[in-house]
Amino acid sequence: MKNKKIILVSLVSLSVLINATHTVHADSANFSVTPKIGENQVGQNLGYFNLLLKPKQTQNVEFTLNNNSNQTIKVKTTFGTAFTSQSGNVGYTPDLVEPDPSLKINLKDYVKLPQTLTIKPKSTTTVTARVTMPDENIKGVIAGGFNFEDASTSESTQKSSGVSITNRYRYVIGLVLQNDTVKVDPTLNLGKVGPDQVNGRNVITANLTNSAPAYLMQMNTDAVVTKYNDSSIKYTYNNVAMEMAPNSNFNLAIPVSIPGALNGKTSEPLKPGKYHLKMTVYGGKDDKGKYQTMVNDQVTKYDYKWVFDKDFVITGAKASSLNAKDATINHKPKIDWLLIVGFAAIILLLLIIIFLLFKRRKKDEEENEESVENKKD
Repeated sequence: MKNKKIILVSLVSLSVLINATHTVHADSANFSVTPKIGENQVGQNLGYFNLLLKPKQTQNVEFTLNNNSNQTIKVKTTFGTAFTSQSGNVGYTPDLVEPDPSLKINLKDYVKLPQTLTIKPKSTTTVTARVTMPDENIKGVIAGGFNFEDASTSESTQKSSGVSITNRYRYVIGLVLQNDTVKVDPTLNLGKVGPDQVNGRNVITANLTNSAPAYLMQMNTDAVVTKYNDSSIKYTYNNVAMEMAPNSNFNLAIPVSIPGALNGKTSEPLKPGKYHLKMTVYGGKDDKGKYQTMVNDQVTKYDYKWVFDKDFVITGAKASSLNAKDATINHKPKIDWLLIVGFAAIILLLLIIIFLLFKRRKKDEEENEESVENKKD
């Protein structure tokens, strides 16, 4: 059993104006990475690269890697294009998801860096990556992230359970390229909606696509799924802290089954039929935004708002297939008391008929015996 710990440093999310970043530090990591920010940086003290370059312009970007341990370590370096994970967060792991069709320029094709580095104990080295701006002028931003992963294996064995655990640490430092600082608005669209499963639990997935070369930050998403002709069925989802990468898509999962601990409860099976999804999405918190809603009992304003309505159908075959694989559903057959009562009534009726026939037969035998006695007399 292996447990990979991912350490994200200096980058998790970026806004279209590059004014948001999350930082996570790990005390137990064997090494650290620090970017050397140049003069053509848009914004300061960001912890990642946001470069203003002309078409075809090339620039070297540098990182300082420090080996904190007493052993020689190997560091694997890769680059990943920005994408949106299934949890609604921006990610930069290389080749983890297929690029969205709206992504015309894949930044990983314009970045070159060494694949593996060897760093001696308690020493520092400099890594240089070569970044080239595409030939054509671009609107908005193209984005990705440099990944630095500890390729050395550090295993600790738990003798009691015989489990070997390997810890690997990864630093991710973002790269955003743009030709100018003209703001481009994100564009959100709703695609396919239908039943699916996540972690062995039934969900309704709604595909969301941001087809613009711009980050969509501070997404506040509210979704409601209802079933036609059955007001008792209603599935809801709300998340006020989502984000999307430029030119990316992901499947928003609306829970049908119990998502967390069951605590003795069971989920209701997914039922076939016609359903309706209503979804409202706000984006880009702004005190001067023209759209507002309540968040944690406070009025919150946003720059963007989208409202989606869509019907979809869940077939009987699909519902049965998903229900059979959902471990949170009680698969024990339910007792059909009506059927049992029906069988009991039939059995009782048969017993009454048999009793009447037996009684009638006995009466006929007694009458025959009396008739024979009378003839003898």
